[in-house]
Amino acid sequence: MKLRNAGIAASAAGLAWGHFEAGWPRLEQLRCPLPVPPELDGLRIAHLSDFHLGVPSRGAAAVEQAVEWVEERQPDLTLLSGDLLTRASGEDMLRALLPRLPRAYAILGNHDLAISRDPFVERTFLRDLSPVRLLTDEGVTLDVRGRRVYIAGADPRSRWVKSRLRPRDLAVGPDEADLRVLLVHYPELVDGLSPGAFDLVLAGHMHDGQICVPYPGGKLRLAHVKARYTRGLYRTRAGAMHVSAGLGTTFVPFRFAARPEATELVLRAG
Repeated sequence: MKLRNAGIAASAAGLAWGHFEAGWPRLEQLRCPLPVPPELDGLRIAHLSDFHLGVPSRGAAAVEQAVEWVEERQPDLTLLSGDLLTRASGEDMLRALLPRLPRAYAILGNHDLAISRDPFVERTFLRDLSPVRLLTDEGVTLDVRGRRVYIAGADPRSRWVKSRLRPRDLAVGPDEADLRVLLVHYPELVDGLSPGAFDLVLAGHMHDGQICVPYPGGKLRLAHVKARYTRGLYRTRAGAMHVSAGLGTTFVPFRFAARPEATELVLRAG
C-alpha cells in the first residue's frame, strides 16, 4: 500500500510539474555569428514558434509572456515559424497578440492546416494575419539599416505536396541580398537546401521533445527520439539554423524538461 501511495504521489507531482513548466518560458538572447556586413552587426531578430492556441494549456500563458517580452525589447524583426493555432477558438487571442509584435513576418505550420495526428487539431483557415505579414511560398526584400534583408517563408505542405514550391526554390543569391533568411516549420527541410542557400534558417515544430526523460549529460526526447535538430543553433551546409522549442503544447498540456521559449538572436558579423 505504501509503495502504491508513493507511486500515486510521484505521478501527481510529475503532472503538477509538467503543468507548471508548460507556462514557464525561457526568454533568452542568443549571439549568432553570421557573414553579414558591418551595418547589420548587432541586428536583433526575435524568433517565436508553435503557439498552439485554442486548447486548454498553460502554453497560452507562455505565449503572452513571450509577446510582452518581445514588445518591450522592440527587436529589428520578429519572425514566427508556424503552428500558431491548434483550434479556431484561439484565433481571437492570436489576433489580439499579433499587433504587439514589431515588424513581424510569419509562416503557417502543420497544425494550422490540421495536418497532424493530434486528436484536438482543427483546421483554422488562416489567411490574413495583418499587421503581421504571412509568407506562403514567397519572399520579401526589406531595407534594414540601409542593407537588403530577404525573408522567405515556406508553406509546410511543401514537405508532402510535390506540386508546391520546395524551400530551395525560394533561395536568392548573395548578390541579391545582404542577409537571406528562410522560415520553415520543419527543421529537417534544411537538408534539402543547396550549400550556402541562406544565411539563416529559422524553424520550429520540435518542442524540444516536449516530454523528456533527463539523464546525466542529456535527455531522451520522447516525441522525437531520433531527430537531429531539436533545439538551438546549428551549423548546416545551407547556413546557420535556429530551432525554437516553441511556446505551446500538443497532445497533452504538459512539458517536462523541455521549457517553452522565445529567443532574440543577435547577429554578429563574422
